[in-house]
Amino acid sequence: MAASNMKAIKRRIKSVESTMQITKAMELVSSSKLRKAKERSEQAVPFFNLLYQTMSEVASEAVGFHSVYTEEREEGAVLLIVMAGDRGLAGGFNLNVFRLADKRIRELNTMGREAVLMTVGKKASEHYSKTTNRVLGTFDNIGETVTTYTALHMAQHIVHLFQQGHLSGVEIFFTNMVS
Repeated sequence: MAASNMKAIKRRIKSVESTMQITKAMELVSSSKLRKAKERSEQAVPFFNLLYQTMSEVASEAVGFHSVYTEEREEGAVLLIVMAGDRGLAGGFNLNVFRLADKRIRELNTMGREAVLMTVGKKASEHYSKTTNRVLGTFDNIGETVTTYTALHMAQHIVHLFQQGHLSGVEIFFTNMVS
């Protein structure tokens, strides 16, 4: 009897050690992916800061400038672009974005305005497929392979809807990594 218990204990120890080894390998892979994502994010920050600064300067100097893109519109829906992750196990990463977007949807509905959605990320698509909100487009599994072409395709779709008068505004909901 003692020998069989000893075998079971040894088998269990071996199983736990194997699980620990797999967990360690997964940790190494995820830390590598996180490091790469952080590097890409950090490389993009100067570009977006310069773009924001340039747009702010142009907007402040544009007295008398009129464009279809700068006019206040009451007609048309407000497009909410909700950006989330493609995978779970991210704690509040996705949930916080959904809370903000859902709050804004309620605000718009209270004002009698229609909110339509465009989702970026598998989790956003899954979350909003369960609601009654109108989803104009979904972009899933692009997190690691996002290209200029993908962004251009999204932008052209949005601009077309805006020019046709279907949209009165565009708002983007995303998280910002603070390290």
